Amino acid sequence: MQYRPGHGIRKDEMDIMFAELSKIKGEAERADGILYARSYGAFKEFQFRLLRDFFSVPVVIATEAILTRLRELRARRVYLVTPYNQWRHDYEVRWLRDNDFEVVGSIALGRTGGKAIASTPHELVIDAVSVAQRSEADAIYVACTILSTLPILDRLRGRLPVVTASSAMLDVAREIGIFKG
Repeated sequence: MQYRPGHGIRKDEMDIMFAELSKIKGEAERADGILYARSYGAFKEFQFRLLRDFFSVPVVIATEAILTRLRELRARRVYLVTPYNQWRHDYEVRWLRDNDFEVVGSIALGRTGGKAIASTPHELVIDAVSVAQRSEADAIYVACTILSTLPILDRLRGRLPVVTASSAMLDVAREIGIFKG
C-alpha cells in the first residue's frame, strides 16, 4: 500500500485503503494467510473485523496481535519503545491508553519515515529496552513492524517480557497455522 498521511481511521481514509487492498486481494488470497503488518486502518476492534471480513483467508493484524500478547501477559503497566518521531510516538502512547494500558515510561528514537526506521541500528533498540527493563512496568512493547527486532529478540530479553510488533504477529501466525517458522 502506498504511504498515506493519517491513521486510516476516518471513513475517507478507510475507503482509500480498501480500494488499494482490492487491487491485490486476489493475489494475496492465494496464500495460506495474510500478515497485515501495517497499523494504518487497524487501530480499533471494528477495523480488525473489517480487515478479516474483507479477505477469504486468515489475516493476522499487527496491532491486534500486539494487544493480544500484552493481554495474555496480563500486562497493565507498559513501557513503550518506538522508533518514531515525537508526534507518531505520542499517537502510540494514546493508542495504548485507549486500550486500557498504563504507559509507565517511554522512549522515542526520533526516526521519521520507512527508510530511517528500517535502518535503525540494533544497538539503539537494545539500549532503549535495557532502560525499560529497569522500570516498574509489567511488560515492554517495542513498536513498528518495519523496525528490525526479530534478529535481536534474544538480546532484548530480561527481567520483563518484551513484545515487539513483529514477534507478536509471528506468534499469532504460528498459533493459527499460517506460519511454520
